[in-house]
Amino acid sequence: MRVRLGAEFSAFLEVLQAPPATTIRLHPLKGAFLFSESLRVPWCEWGRILPERPAFEEEPFWHAGAYYVQEASGMSLEVFLPKKRPLRIIDLSAAPGGKSTLILGALGMEGGLLIANDPHPVRRQALKENLERWGMPSYFITGRHPAYWAQRYPEQFDVVVLDAPCSGEGLWRKNPAACSQWNPALPRRMQRMQRALLYAALRLVTPGGRLIYSTCTFAPEENEENLAAVLPNQGWQPIRWESPPPEVRVVTYEGGGEGYYFYPHLGPGEGFFISAWERPATSFRRTIGQLPRASPPYRLPEGILAVRHKETLYALTECAHHLLPPNWENEVSEGLPLLHYSRPAHAAALMIGGMSRAFPQRELQPDEFIAYLRGQAFSPKDSIEWVTYQGLGVGWLYKGQPSLPLIWRRFRRS
Repeated sequence: MRVRLGAEFSAFLEVLQAPPATTIRLHPLKGAFLFSESLRVPWCEWGRILPERPAFEEEPFWHAGAYYVQEASGMSLEVFLPKKRPLRIIDLSAAPGGKSTLILGALGMEGGLLIANDPHPVRRQALKENLERWGMPSYFITGRHPAYWAQRYPEQFDVVVLDAPCSGEGLWRKNPAACSQWNPALPRRMQRMQRALLYAALRLVTPGGRLIYSTCTFAPEENEENLAAVLPNQGWQPIRWESPPPEVRVVTYEGGGEGYYFYPHLGPGEGFFISAWERPATSFRRTIGQLPRASPPYRLPEGILAVRHKETLYALTECAHHLLPPNWENEVSEGLPLLHYSRPAHAAALMIGGMSRAFPQRELQPDEFIAYLRGQAFSPKDSIEWVTYQGLGVGWLYKGQPSLPLIWRRFRRS
């Protein structure tokens, strides 16, 4: 780093001793009105830099999914998404959900389908909760290894996102304990695993589609050296950031590639690297699968349908339903559920479009929300009430039972 940064090295060391900035990304449909006075993340329209860290566990807008707490550098992913729609996208290492929620925000309700994949079951639980809170039913969660996807679904995705496991050098300020796990041989060991993942990811990209590769490390062995070794002489074209802000450092590498480094002494984010490539276009067409439609258990928001997988009903947009891969019934792990023990699922209360067409709405005041969050008793007038805060769904009330502290338990567990 001393060689790479030169005269900036002392500033780099100094900022590593300071606490990281608190940054969030607003939900473009739920949270566009929030934090209007806060500074914007330079490379993300919806990113905000907060002057201090709120107590998120008591924030009604956090529980409603109006924003996602995300490290600022990772928000740069949106720069490399193609403008065309609709898109079938797979995030191969999706947990805990920062990039997946960003992708869903960019797609909107009619922009495509996201497969949020993570092989680790514990990490998948956090991913499930964060995607449910985001409330955009344009996704399914899976738990396959990337090699499985490459073997069974080659050339089927318009965008493949690989945020690869890495040595984590860029997160030392955020997680100082990670320093003790580092040693000089670690980047090379990680490189071997990353290249295997990269080869799998390349096979998934449809002709004319894109691969977006990122890590949270400064090590060139895990970044530009990986891409230079895997991509040259295959006809792929680099995707360049037309006007990167001054907080971003550009690096070129063999094969015409261009990567982008984020350093904590230059901007609000932690250490990060990202680079993207596009596969040459041909006449190849992706194949389509379906899940059976079902009669919704209650009236759903406009543009959302119910689909059945085994014994579970999930919400899905019309657009996403038309983009499911073939033989998809073998892959589904989780989606946005509609029912939980014959009652509306908690996730349904957070869904875009709201539940006012199906259930009476119970609007909470700030003090009532804290009481609701802690499970204190309320007295609903109807058998089921959709609970909101400033019009955004946060949960349910059932007649004859105390309010559900489910969202509190979810936060504590995540």
